[in-house]
Amino acid sequence: EEDKGRKRVNVLLKNELQVQAKWAEDGTFESNPLYNDDGSPKPKFMVTFPYPYMNGRLHLGHAFSLTKAEFAAGFK
Repeated sequence: EEDKGRKRVNVLLKNELQVQAKWAEDGTFESNPLYNDDGSPKPKFMVTFPYPYMNGRLHLGHAFSLTKAEFAAGFK
């Protein structure tokens, strides 16, 4: 029987593997984009994110900025 405390973790790990397989299949995070369905090349898109300074505490704004960059890169 699966440990009750690990059940959620195992579900998340399974989901992660499925999403990573889709990303690999679609070439989502490749530096050289694949082609659109009509054969035209996809344009390159790059996001930069400055790392937070080490002289201050991390706060929700850092996560918000990084999330926007991750979403934009995955969506484009």
